[in-house]
Amino acid sequence: MLNVVIVLGIIILVGLLILGTIWYSRMKNFKPTENRLAQQRKLNSDLDFSGFAYNFQGDYFYSQLNCWQREMGYCRLYDEGAPFFNMIIDCEPVSFCYGGKRWLIELWKGQYGITTGAEIGVYNTTREDLDTEKFKGTFYEKVSDNELLQMAFVLRKNGKVLLRRQGFHWWLTGFKLGEFSEPSDLAMDAQIFFPNYDMCGAFVMALQNLGYRNHEFSVHGNKVEIHYRKPHTPKPISRNPVNETIVQQENEKNCMLYNAITGKYSHTLDKLEYLKTAMSELYDVFIHSLYAKGLYEAFDWIIEIIHNSNPPKSELCPMPKPKLKPCQKNMCPHPCKICRNSYHFQEHPKETFEVMPYPGLCPPDCKKYNNVNIDNKGEC
Repeated sequence: MLNVVIVLGIIILVGLLILGTIWYSRMKNFKPTENRLAQQRKLNSDLDFSGFAYNFQGDYFYSQLNCWQREMGYCRLYDEGAPFFNMIIDCEPVSFCYGGKRWLIELWKGQYGITTGAEIGVYNTTREDLDTEKFKGTFYEKVSDNELLQMAFVLRKNGKVLLRRQGFHWWLTGFKLGEFSEPSDLAMDAQIFFPNYDMCGAFVMALQNLGYRNHEFSVHGNKVEIHYRKPHTPKPISRNPVNETIVQQENEKNCMLYNAITGKYSHTLDKLEYLKTAMSELYDVFIHSLYAKGLYEAFDWIIEIIHNSNPPKSELCPMPKPKLKPCQKNMCPHPCKICRNSYHFQEHPKETFEVMPYPGLCPPDCKKYNNVNIDNKGEC
């Protein structure tokens, strides 16, 4: 019996030596591809199924416009499930009504496995809330191409810029590979351009209702700028101190491992090309972990409910009435009711309507204000 064990041990040792020799020979002659565009094409080919791509100029990974995740919509269970897939992230869901739909624009920033990153997502729905044994709440669906928004953000870590993103999108994202961060170390300066005043105003009021103050956001026409450092909404229940500590320790260890293995190279494309050649299994693990498909697979049941049912439309956001006839120029030297309730007027109550960045509409319920009479048709 002892002889058999010895023989097996020798065979295993010889096998390891042979594999080690082959690996050393292969890596001794390894040289990264000099053409960055060619490297990027190869990497993005490997990433295509994931819904993500890599940009070598900004050195970040990002979600594609028509990735498969677009069909998955959003509900708060996704945020609750994130820590179980090595994602410790600050979440800021901003919900509001516009155009007869319930909208959600959510901001995220934090640690996504072995990447540090940020996201802005846009969703809406006309459906009633779900009421099942597993989930009770709003499920937001994908927006149409006509509802995409122009967005941008800059992600900073302790004041240093990590990445910049901009685009016409429903899910604007950016992720820095091998970077470990605590969410509290990150600040996200986001810009969202809305198609009109009504949608912009609804979003701004939702921000205010969450507790955002003047120093945390600003409005420029139909553009809203948000300085997102600390979320105003409660953390997901699953992101408790114990879970967060365990997950972040593993994330930090994996980032250190990645950087140690690829430390010979400074550029992400060279690092990943080396990793694919030297340790293809580890490379595959990275590719599959980037998009956390397991998170969505865990909630396949809710997608089936949405796609296989036709629930009644929600009455929470009725369609707006047709727009009223605008007042003639210089005939409304006052802010109408919708303007008086706005963030801008509350901050600048003495400004006249003519210099305020809002359409010159006089709603029917506007009453005498600043000695100007409004009739019941909303005209001056």
